[in-house]
Amino acid sequence: MYTLTVTKTIKAPIGEVFEAYTDHEALSQVPGVRTCRVTRPGATENNGLGAVRELDCGMIQLREEITSFDRPHRMEYRIRNSRPRADHELGLVDFIETPRGTKITWITRFGFRIPVIGKLVDLGFGIGFGIAFRLVLRNVEQRVMASREGR
Repeated sequence: MYTLTVTKTIKAPIGEVFEAYTDHEALSQVPGVRTCRVTRPGATENNGLGAVRELDCGMIQLREEITSFDRPHRMEYRIRNSRPRADHELGLVDFIETPRGTKITWITRFGFRIPVIGKLVDLGFGIGFGIAFRLVLRNVEQRVMASREGR
């Protein structure tokens, strides 16, 4: 299994950052994401616990379920189905309010069952997902800042 950790601090209150991050359909604004839609709303809110989101990133397709939702501190998810097929053990995003803003820590653990070259494939996808996660967090920051300026 490969573990990837990405962190970013956004100069905005935790509630605003959490709200922007958990707006699943806004992921379609991120370069490389063709579409992202909620196919099953959460139990108490559209993007919350139990929600299922589907991402179409061209060669990569993901179906994820929100498995924990503690507003505004944590969201956890599991990839339930993917193309290419991968095992996914953990998807966790923590939000911590700091004097500089909101620190986001995003951790995921995944792996591909490919004999001999599996670890190399994991590393390659880890690099790719690292870039993708940074693009997502940059988009979250842009949307938070734009909404703050619009007030």
